[in-house]
Amino acid sequence: MSYENDLIAKIAWKYYNEGLTQNEIAESLNLSRMKVIKFLEKAKTNNIVQFKVNLDKSYNMDLQNEIKEKYELSDIYIVPSSTQNIADSLKIAAAQYIEDRITRDTMINIGYGEAVSKTLGNLNISTKYKVTFVSLSGGVKFYMPTAINTYSDYYTNPNYTHYIMPSPLMVSTENLAQEMLDEKPIKEISQMIPHSTITVVGIGALNEKATLVKEGYLNLNDMEILKSKGAVGDLLSQFYDIDGNVLQIDLHKKLISTEISMLKSLNHVVAVAGGIKKREAIIGALKGGYIDVLITDESVAESLI
Repeated sequence: MSYENDLIAKIAWKYYNEGLTQNEIAESLNLSRMKVIKFLEKAKTNNIVQFKVNLDKSYNMDLQNEIKEKYELSDIYIVPSSTQNIADSLKIAAAQYIEDRITRDTMINIGYGEAVSKTLGNLNISTKYKVTFVSLSGGVKFYMPTAINTYSDYYTNPNYTHYIMPSPLMVSTENLAQEMLDEKPIKEISQMIPHSTITVVGIGALNEKATLVKEGYLNLNDMEILKSKGAVGDLLSQFYDIDGNVLQIDLHKKLISTEISMLKSLNHVVAVAGGIKKREAIIGALKGGYIDVLITDESVAESLI
């Protein structure tokens, strides 16, 4: 099921089965009422709604509701695992999710890594909306979509504004990290973060595909040491255990990054992560209460229950 069909089925379910009004659905899904009306019409056109919600078109609705209840999520969107490239499906779904929720001037916090970069690279937002992007950590500029990507309007939309921390992700000492965090340009960007509309982050696993390994900040030996200390994944390059407890390690003190505890206080934190190898990392992030919305694939979703 595509992201759009999933959203249509979700709206139809809430309207026809749960009896919510269009305004209540718009509020619960953070959409405009006009989008809700549009998707309800599409539900009829696509035969998702006949005399009742056609569950053959939304086979995973029960699974979604079970995951939401278990992990206290606001929402979850599931893409098929049968697609050739799960990462491509996730980034498209995440980009569409963001697009559907931009109805006025919007500030989007962006995390570190390829999942976020690929999501931004697939955005196609109307030029009538002003969108501000604010980085949650240093090193983000290396992951921004490039102008070479002809499918992206990230660098061509005149109403996009960027506030990117002018620093690397990690420095050599704790003192240097603190000095940089206290510098005015970085401090001013950090002060914008709590005022965001949406926050988009990736979830990292401890393997050779981790962005921190690819970029040379850590090696596979470092990952094994982190695993021995109980780490299962990272958010904003900060490692946590299966219950979402952040590890107390020196590496974190050298980061130029927003502390992941702040994610709990931000509006609408969306995590984009899939692939069964990230199962434990995703579970830790969910148990820690760091995210509000999860965009993932079938195999991971089924493994969460």
